[in-house]
Amino acid sequence: MAEIRTLCDLYFNAVDNLKRPDLLMRKKKGLWEVVSSEEVARTVERFSCGLMALGVKPGDKVALISEDRPKWLMADYAILTAAAVNVPLYATLNAVESAYIVANSDAEVAIVSNEDQANKLLSQKDSLKRLRNIVIMDPPPKGPGELLPWDTILQWGQDFAAKNPGVHRRVAGAVKPGDLATIIYTSGTTGVPKGVLLEHKCFVENCRAGMRYLAIDEKDRALVFLPLSHSFERMIDYCFFWKGMSIAYAESIDKVAENLAEVKPTVMAAVPRLYEKVYARLMEQAAHSSRLKKGLIHWSMDTLSAWAEAKKAGRVPAGLAFRRAIADKILAKKLREKVGGRIRFFVSGGAPLARHLAVFFYGCGLPIAEGYGLTETTPVVTVNEVDAGGTDRIRFGSPGRALTNVEVRIAEDGELWVRGPNVMSGYYKMPAETREVLTEDGWFATGDIARLDEDGYLFITDRKKELIVTAGGKNVAPQPIENLLKMNKYVSQAVLIGDRRPYITALIVPNWDNVIDYAHSKGVNKIDPRDLVEEPVVKHLFGHVIERANAELSRYEQVKRCKLLPRELSQEEGELTPTLKVKRRVIDERYAHLIEDLYAANGNHGERRD
Repeated sequence: MAEIRTLCDLYFNAVDNLKRPDLLMRKKKGLWEVVSSEEVARTVERFSCGLMALGVKPGDKVALISEDRPKWLMADYAILTAAAVNVPLYATLNAVESAYIVANSDAEVAIVSNEDQANKLLSQKDSLKRLRNIVIMDPPPKGPGELLPWDTILQWGQDFAAKNPGVHRRVAGAVKPGDLATIIYTSGTTGVPKGVLLEHKCFVENCRAGMRYLAIDEKDRALVFLPLSHSFERMIDYCFFWKGMSIAYAESIDKVAENLAEVKPTVMAAVPRLYEKVYARLMEQAAHSSRLKKGLIHWSMDTLSAWAEAKKAGRVPAGLAFRRAIADKILAKKLREKVGGRIRFFVSGGAPLARHLAVFFYGCGLPIAEGYGLTETTPVVTVNEVDAGGTDRIRFGSPGRALTNVEVRIAEDGELWVRGPNVMSGYYKMPAETREVLTEDGWFATGDIARLDEDGYLFITDRKKELIVTAGGKNVAPQPIENLLKMNKYVSQAVLIGDRRPYITALIVPNWDNVIDYAHSKGVNKIDPRDLVEEPVVKHLFGHVIERANAELSRYEQVKRCKLLPRELSQEEGELTPTLKVKRRVIDERYAHLIEDLYAANGNHGERRD
């Protein structure tokens, strides 16, 4: 087996040595289709050579705009083995956002999944002077028009390979570890998206080190639902491919629960929002149950969490072990069955995982290997270790310890700095922004405020740029307080406000199912959230919600007032990134009127009883 130094080496190692009939899986028309490693190898070679026939040269930029599917992975490897640079875009971006990235990256070819994605670029043709061709995976029935069908590129590639024997491996073999593999654009939570330059070695070395912490092999199967255009899912998919695992692509986020039951994966990566929703669903189930069943659910959840804490502390009393066995039958076993019945562990990234979620899932026999990283670090910096034997070094509340080939340190102002082969080489065409975060000796300033405990476990407290500095000069980290609020069964989402303001306030999206039940119990029979946000009974309820959270906070951190939002913040409305992180700048602008009312001298602040 040849040494793996580039993503091209990783690809050829897998298709040459790890043969399997179900390397990739996708559900179409109600049935799961499989793609063998042989078919992947044949398609990637033809498509890669097709790109060469199209005029793509080493170092050229190729944009890739598609939902998760086998063709995304095959297009990625085709681009890389043509020695070109993959510029992946979220399929959820609008036309203007998509055109900005395609133009800024200097992409000359774009590969899109369907007509809708193609139309985004076609509508912005005037701003895309360098874009020569658009290749479409699913051509429209009326004919391709300006678009090149996927199958046409495959045919061109077959002809090109026949005229140039061995060209595919020859071009791929010339790729070096320090060559640029991809430009991934940041989600733009705080400003204009920046193109992160990541070399082949960044991914290879991140995979190599990361797999020492996550025990996976060819017997495993993964369900993928996070966007492959995000560095987290993309890197972990490279790990899956490296090990020859079967990879199934979920139909959509909404279908994840159904797909889990069908695919029965052993490993899955997700963002904290998924675990929050599973936990909230259990709380809702309890709220709608009889008094006895409600008591049993809450008792089981408390027992499973208490067992997890005792297990990690190294001593589980016999009585607690007995109670956990009962709670397992009542609740945990059913939860494991709902996620397919074979999950060995989850992987969590993209945002901090609330401690109580890590504890609860561990108690259910579903350990979560939480990690930390950024696009600029390809992305993994730290991770909690799990292995196939069931032992682990998970520490609740922490995203784990630094990978063996990564250095971390805490600067004087509390900011986390990172150095290693996984760190980007810079931002594309942004030298000033690169110098702001990357030192000459390779240290990257993450922008996260953090601490390390005595065993080297990392604890992130907040984003440096998102730290709220009140008018009184107090620094307040919003995420821990938002997570504290979301622990309440009446809260679905929370966004803290208060930068340069006299005190802290919050915008809260209630868990409307639970709030409607509460309102009904108080004689209020309204069901429209737009009516309920102004209902005195509901405002009074959230006065108590705020008071309970404030009891655990320092005085300057306490939430003085809140406003309720009638609907969930969403990616479709531009309020969340594709990994479901809040775009605070958008929230500040969109809800400016509510925020101003929270601080108005004579505003209606009935939500908090002072």
